[in-house]
Amino acid sequence: MKILITGATGFIGSYLVKALIDDGHICRCLVRKTSNIENLKSLKNVEIKYGDITDKSSLKGIVEGIDIVYHLAAIGHVSAASFKTYRIYYMNNVMGTKNLVEECLRERNIKRFIYFSSTAAMGLLKMPIVDETVKCRPRTPHQKSKYDCEQLLLKYWKEAHFPVIILRPCMVYGPIGKGEFFKIIKWAKRGMLPKIGKGKNLTPIVHVNDVVQAALLAMHKGRLGEAYIIADRKSYEFDEIRNIIVKALNIRRPYPYVPVVIAKMIAILLEMIAKLYGGIPIVNHFNIESTITDRVFSIDKARRELGYEPKVKLEDGIKQTIEWLRENGYI
Repeated sequence: MKILITGATGFIGSYLVKALIDDGHICRCLVRKTSNIENLKSLKNVEIKYGDITDKSSLKGIVEGIDIVYHLAAIGHVSAASFKTYRIYYMNNVMGTKNLVEECLRERNIKRFIYFSSTAAMGLLKMPIVDETVKCRPRTPHQKSKYDCEQLLLKYWKEAHFPVIILRPCMVYGPIGKGEFFKIIKWAKRGMLPKIGKGKNLTPIVHVNDVVQAALLAMHKGRLGEAYIIADRKSYEFDEIRNIIVKALNIRRPYPYVPVVIAKMIAILLEMIAKLYGGIPIVNHFNIESTITDRVFSIDKARRELGYEPKVKLEDGIKQTIEWLRENGYI
């Protein structure tokens, strides 16, 4: 099939494009003129189209002859907290998605539009197990922009029968990824990864290869108008994740205990400093709250309807990730 991918130069997008090419498909990649496309140039059956989802005129003809759309393009920072930041995210992520959908509707030939959302769209839900039936309660700019994109797409599904499927990965890790998990590795190496609170701090995580597996399955399976949580088989105690990281780094680092109250005070202070200088704090009180809250997601729906089954073992995935970061001079 002929497939359009937005966000093809990003972490997940670059893995997805390669997997689709290996699977025999033809990929049209929408990229901005400022994007680094060296990895895409080396692949066969890849067509480069320059454009920007925030510029409606640049999308004309982008879905001509396309069967499937994978929409990954977005901006966002999980530690952003200001209303001003939310407006920026909204204009880029939500309105950009609207522009792309309207171009798809104009062509009327799309079989499936697979949107990469996030479990962040659900907010921080304090319950034993979270599945897709739970009401979303997004609070931060990052969470709200993801949720608003989902609601926009579901509105198009209900009103125009737009064939959308929503994927909600949790924190994604793997080689070339330099997001939240990369920060955790850097903090662990510097000895700046304390244990916050006395709980288990259950943390959901998923390897990029398993996310791509779910994406390929969604091309043929799953119900239109539905969302699917994509995670590992279980959430891991943060102690376990840290121990695996430290072992893979072959180092010894302190793991001090920090009371929740102290951690929140530090986070609020960092937020105040960031607000004063117009930046984004490296951590905020929402991050602390997320860390101390046990987050467990059910993947039963993805297993049942997509045939999804996580394959990458956590220890193997972390070791592989750290080896890549070390070889490429990032740690």
